[in-house]
Amino acid sequence: MGRSYASGFAVALRRWPAVLVLFLANLLAGLTFTAASWLWLNAALDRSLATRTLLTDLDMNVFVDLFVHHGESFRTLCHGAAGAGALFILLGVWLNAVAIVAICGDAGLRNWLHRGLDLYPTYLGLWLATAAFNAIGLGALFVAARALTHWTAQSTSEMTVYGIGGIGAALAATLLIFSATVHDHARIHSAATGAGTARAYAWAFGFAGRREKRAVPLTLLLVATGSVVWVAYQTVGMVIPTGSGPGLTVSLLWGQALLLWRMLLRVWAFAVAADLQNVDKTA
Repeated sequence: MGRSYASGFAVALRRWPAVLVLFLANLLAGLTFTAASWLWLNAALDRSLATRTLLTDLDMNVFVDLFVHHGESFRTLCHGAAGAGALFILLGVWLNAVAIVAICGDAGLRNWLHRGLDLYPTYLGLWLATAAFNAIGLGALFVAARALTHWTAQSTSEMTVYGIGGIGAALAATLLIFSATVHDHARIHSAATGAGTARAYAWAFGFAGRREKRAVPLTLLLVATGSVVWVAYQTVGMVIPTGSGPGLTVSLLWGQALLLWRMLLRVWAFAVAADLQNVDKTA
């Protein structure tokens, strides 16, 4: 497991153009939403002091004023944000395909982009299958937790409901980790073999759930790695002053550093999964 972890990181570093593509696309999404929000705030608040206040301090009084007195235009902004979010999700399916093609071969950025488009229908199907699996699984857990809570309503222990909630949350997290692992392996298997949506998903389900016991632990290890870096990021971010122009600039750049790290981690996860499948083939 350690060999796949280290090897995946080395491959992710070598595929830095794919990391850069993911970073720039996510940066564009963030800047687009920020620009739209800022233009709306300027129009809604008429470039008032409250607009500048939100730049450095998320004052809840300003948000209440926006909700009460500018509700219609705020809903319009939300609808636009939802549409943009859906568009960037569809774009993300292609970008993930590009990253996976990159770690599966060394043909160059242009070929990665074209191959990603070829895989798009299959990857969109895998994304929908994963979303349906998550929705059904989480829905079933929610219904079961509600039923148990109702069934134990007469319990004399106040900890019963917290126990049910804690177990439910742990099961939900386990389901999402397993689902993400299956999704990654399905996409990599499809890129490597040309398998369709149903075939790739069924193969990955068996691979991660039964045949390869290291698949889920490796995903957990990568999640733990990302969590450690996130804690370090938050710790440093707490000491960066945002009340001044230079401090705000440093804070924004620090945020972009975290985004770049997240994209590297994404490609790293793909590389780890691909290495694990290659080890399985040669075993």
